[in-house]
This record gives sequence, structure tokens and C-alpha cells, in this order.
Amino acid sequence: MFLITINQLCFSQNWERIYGFNNRRENFRNLNETYDGGYLILGSYHFFPNTRGWIIKTDINGNVLYDITLGSGTGNSQVNYPNFIEPTNDGGFIVCGSHDYISLNDIAITKHNACGNLEWCKVFRTDGDPDWGVEIKQLKDGGFVMVTYQYGGFRWNPRIHLFRFDASGELLWVEPYAMFSNYPYLASNGPYDLVVTPDEDFFISGYCYWCDEPVGTGGVHNDCRLKAMAIFADSSRQEEWVSAYRAEDTLAYSDAGWSTQQRSGNFYLGAVDRSTGAYSPSLLVLDSFGNFVHDSLPHFPIVGNKWVEGYMVNPSFTSDGRLFTNILYADSTNDYPGWFGLHELDSLGGWHNSFIHPTAHAESRLIVTSDDKILAGAVVGSELNQDIILMKFNTNLEYDSIYTAPREYDYLCTDPIVSKTIDLSSCEVIVDVKDIPTRKEYEARVSLIPITPAPNPAGDYVRFLLENTEYHTKIRVVCYDIQGRQQAELPVNSGIHEAGLDVSRWRPGMYMAVVYAGNKQMGKARFVVE
Repeated sequence: MFLITINQLCFSQNWERIYGFNNRRENFRNLNETYDGGYLILGSYHFFPNTRGWIIKTDINGNVLYDITLGSGTGNSQVNYPNFIEPTNDGGFIVCGSHDYISLNDIAITKHNACGNLEWCKVFRTDGDPDWGVEIKQLKDGGFVMVTYQYGGFRWNPRIHLFRFDASGELLWVEPYAMFSNYPYLASNGPYDLVVTPDEDFFISGYCYWCDEPVGTGGVHNDCRLKAMAIFADSSRQEEWVSAYRAEDTLAYSDAGWSTQQRSGNFYLGAVDRSTGAYSPSLLVLDSFGNFVHDSLPHFPIVGNKWVEGYMVNPSFTSDGRLFTNILYADSTNDYPGWFGLHELDSLGGWHNSFIHPTAHAESRLIVTSDDKILAGAVVGSELNQDIILMKFNTNLEYDSIYTAPREYDYLCTDPIVSKTIDLSSCEVIVDVKDIPTRKEYEARVSLIPITPAPNPAGDYVRFLLENTEYHTKIRVVCYDIQGRQQAELPVNSGIHEAGLDVSRWRPGMYMAVVYAGNKQMGKARFVVE
């Protein structure tokens, strides 16, 4: 039986929803807002080997419009552990996480259209440690960038990669970051969050182990300490810096989780300080050059016998500059999963307000919605009685009111959307990872525009076949005779891969076709006119 209930502790103006089935364990992973003002809830249900992904689409008040199960049948052939969901500019959404195959997780992505139907699905199979797609974001050109954990890595490196896809899901390049070959004191690491800046630079927050001696050369007493870490790559995907918090301080232990960027350009990391053995929430601030410009250990009030402990999850700013984050409450008998806590801080980490839920607990996430409210997801119950809970708050950390104005949902889908189970057996499985180019190899390949005349020799008409035009602008093909005199010029729009020319009045002989992007020569080829 599908459950959608309103918490009985809440009155009619309060906003709380619970989703689940009897005798089935639901897990919560992530949430996001859609183009029509509704919400996407991402989770899973059951345990290995029958874990399946679960997507719920709701209206603005949390009422279910439809739900989708990722993976059909039983057993591990279609096990799906989704981790992140991102709405796409075509009205659909994309999900990344992992797919289980004989007990080792592989990175998995499913792309859905505006009706929730599967457009494409990819699994990146490796024989190494479990691999995860951590987060995926859409870029201005319609393509995607995903940050991953492991991906065939070993104990030390590489464990953090960016995967770049075009809009149709073709993998363009894979690039590792925070390599110990560049940072010899940096041992194993992992990502939690990916921020894409307005300039499409990339900021990755996570953790590393910083060692007393270079990794691989240190002796048996080479101590390595857990440190909060951040990585910045510019819009060309070039790694600019890697920063570890108090890297050489042998008494400092920390871990960075989720992050966001303020309008000032600074990056805010929700971290945890573990220097004393406790799990004290910590706010770290970095500038665009990788300098830690502020750190704080906010002072949260104790509620009864409960205190705040653990990561600052999803630190997020509202339009008026107020900072909200989710941190669990714990006590001496329950340090995890604890109790759901929502907190307001200022930009320096000063405490302003808190909310504690009597039954909700981790796993939990939050977002700031387009109407400047805080939408949070978590779970209630345990074992087969665990369900997903969705809560919406105003900036005073009070439950939001119900919206009564009528709205149209899923209007980009021409047919009514029904709940469904999606078979993942048709997912493309990519195993030949050695053929995937690095960013530098990819950029070297697309920096040119190869041109091929056809037919060659040509009669009355010649076609020019062009590659990589989608990556360039102001393209033109100019034809010269053997003495270098210009015979013709053809403008070519970006993304067009063919141009044609009538050469029926040309003298027989050898010619040269040169392709330019702006004033830069990008490729050339000889052809013969008979």
C-alpha cells in the first residue's frame, strides 16, 4: 500500500509528507525542484540484492503525481543505487549513482525525458573497488559533467574524476584530479559535492589524507591525517589548485562535505572537525584562489539532552543572504542516525535559529526553492518500517503554508504520465575505459576541424565533410587554386558537418580547401576537379 500522509502533529497550514509502502524499507538520497514548481524525490528501497532506485514526482504541496522504479525483476542484474537527481533544460531529469554487478558497484547514469521515460542509460564497468557517480550537473551547451568516486582507483589515487558528456550522453572525456603524482603528500581522497560556477568553472569539496612524508616513499611510520579538501578546475577543465585545510597541522583532523558558492565568489564548505575526537560541525570559507579565508565552529544550543553533531549538509543561501544547513542532533544513546536538525547561520557561522524533528533522521538533504523556502528530505522509522519524509519550511524555520492556487504540472509532456518501472537491461555498458580520452587528449582532438572533400576527384559538385564544428564559431571553408588564388568561400554554421560547392565551371586541376574558425586555420585538404 502506497502511503502519503500528513504528520498528525501538524495543523492544516503545516507542510510535511511521508512516502512509503508497508513492509518495505525506503531510503532517501536527494531532492530537487522542477520547471513546473513541483519536486523530484530520489531514493531507493529494499536491500541487496534487490535494491531498486525510486523517483517520486510531486506537486508544490508534496502530493504525488507519479513515481518511477529504476530496475525490474529480482537479483543483482538490475540493482540500482541512485545518488543524485538533476532537472534538465528539456523538462526531463538525469540521475547518477551506481549499478551493481556481481557485488561490485559500477558508475551508472539514466537520462529521462519530460514524461519520465528513459532516453539513455550508461554503466561504466570496472573490476576494481565500488565506483559511484556522486553528482551530475547540466552545462550551458546542454551537456553534462559528473564527479565520481573511485572509478577503478586503487588505495591512493586516482579516486576523483570528472566525466564530461554531450547532450546525447556521448562521453567526451574523463579527467582525474588531486593526483598524488602532483601532490606527493596527498593520499586517498574522495568527493562529496560539485559546484558549477556561473563561468562554468568547477569546485569539488571532499576529503583527503595528508601524510608526513611523500606517499609511496614514506616508511611504515608515515602518518596520514584526515583533512577537508577542495579542488578547483577552470572552465577548460584544467586543475588550478588543490587545498587541504590545515594540511601540515599534525593535531588537526577534519572532513569537508557539501559546499555552495556565495554571490561574493567565495565557496562555503560544510565540514566536520574531528581534532578532539568529537564530530563538531565546522564552516570553512575559501576564496577563488584556494585560500581558507575563514573558519568557525558554530555554537548550537543543546535541546534537552541532545546536541548538534556531524556534517553541515547542503549549506545553502536564500536570496537575502541567510545561510541554512542540515546537521543532526545526537545524544549519548543515538549518535547516528540521530534526529533531523535544520539550522540558520550567518555568513561567518554565527548561530541564529534551529529546528529539531521528533522522529526524522539521516539520511537527509535540503535545497532552497525558487520561492525562497527550505525543502528538506529525510527518513522516519527503521528497518521495514522506514519511509521517506519531505518537509518544507519558511526562513523562520516554521512549516510552510499549503499553496491553494491551481497549477499545471508536466505540461511539456503531451500525454498523462503514469507510474512505471524502467527496465535497465538495455543500458549501454562501457568496459573499454582505456579508450576514453583525457581532457587534454579530447581538447587536442576538437581543437581542429578535419575536412574531407567528397568525392575526390570531383566532377560538377564537391561536398566538404567537417568534424568538430559544434565546438567552434565563425566557421568558413575557403578554396584556393594551385597558385593560391581564392576561388570560393562558404560560411558554415556551428554544428553543421557538411557544405557543398558547384565546381562545374572550374578548370580541371588541383585545389586546396582550408577551413577557418574566425581568422585561425583549423584544417585543410587537397582535392581534384576533373
